[in-house]
Amino acid sequence: MNKCSVCGHPRNDQAMKCPECGSFYSKITEIIAEQEALEEMQTLRGRCKRILTSNEVKQALLEELKLIWAGLTKTGAFALFVIFVFVFALIVSVL
Repeated sequence: MNKCSVCGHPRNDQAMKCPECGSFYSKITEIIAEQEALEEMQTLRGRCKRILTSNEVKQALLEELKLIWAGLTKTGAFALFVIFVFVFALIVSVL
């Protein structure tokens, strides 16, 4: 985190106190903020936000799908395959 958590003033990594507002930098606060940002990016909301704010929405969507697919176990991938086949069979049978 390169900014003061209180006022947003750019900070020096060596400093212990913000020169603008005088608040002390806390490593615990920084670690918690970084962890929350990381968790936010792993949620569906964070993924959607990352896709929608991208300049190349299609490319960002493909990258997210690749990340999701890479994180699946064989059982999860097989379950998704079965679901897609079942839905496809239902659609074909209705037509």
